Amino acid sequence: MQGEIDQLLVLSSAVNAMALEVVSTSPLPKKLPAAQAKRLRYADDLTFVDLYEKSDNSLKEQIRFTKLSDWLDDLRHRKVSAAWLVRQPREQTDTDTTNTDGYHPPEHMQMAFAGGTKSWSLITSGPGFTEEWKTDWQLNGKGKHDPNKHAPDKHNRGQEKQEPPVWQVRYGCIRKTDRETPRPAVNLAQETVRLEKILQEIAILAGRLGYDNWPAVFAKALDALVGKPGTSLHPNLRPPYYAAYPKEAHRLLAAAYNGWVFGGMGSWNDVVFSTLEDQATYDRLTPELYQAICHAIVGISCSFRKQ
Repeated sequence: MQGEIDQLLVLSSAVNAMALEVVSTSPLPKKLPAAQAKRLRYADDLTFVDLYEKSDNSLKEQIRFTKLSDWLDDLRHRKVSAAWLVRQPREQTDTDTTNTDGYHPPEHMQMAFAGGTKSWSLITSGPGFTEEWKTDWQLNGKGKHDPNKHAPDKHNRGQEKQEPPVWQVRYGCIRKTDRETPRPAVNLAQETVRLEKILQEIAILAGRLGYDNWPAVFAKALDALVGKPGTSLHPNLRPPYYAAYPKEAHRLLAAAYNGWVFGGMGSWNDVVFSTLEDQATYDRLTPELYQAICHAIVGISCSFRKQ
């Protein structure tokens, strides 16, 4: 799944764990579990800032935290009650994603690039506050290719050098209120039906390509959706505190990861069909698949539950 969305889901799960801790007699660890923390290894420690609009309509930012652990501790202190993801697709006239020739690439095409998640936000809420966070990823200049970075250190033979961070990741608080907002209710069964239907249709279409293994890719996503043996999500890809999600969310998330086919060269975005009819079907079904997976991810983020 696209790395920025994956990180948003990791953070929403970690924050919900803070909410569990507020009502739990056994405190949770203050750091992310190792498997999830490793997923942040290509980023500098996350920065969290408040964003303000100035009189000239430009934005001013004020740094709130420069460590993920400090942000989580603050939410714990304020007795956060819930976190979840929201997605608001950007308007077709958005100049940030419109080319000079006026062409606006659909969002599933933008997922090949960092910054493609501008339509996604993370909501955190608790007594007397609700905050909306948007992420911004920028290359920090430290991640240039080093042919020796995997070579053993001469003083520590057999050990790899530590990989340098590649991304500077900033979360900007773009909206906040002084009221607590309840986490939205979700219908995971409805999201499952939606995703299953589009996966079935697109698997049939993929079978008409006559090359590559796309039918098998979509078949695996369908198998994950019904929980067939061997299709569960790998532990390294699970959000933290995975057991707090219902089994239906487990299957839906496995299907979302397996069905995430959007990227650059060689991805499903790069497929071309030989007939106009099949190409038209592809042009219709591909954004529908993307939308269905996005709906599923939002629903999953809302399904974290207190035991």
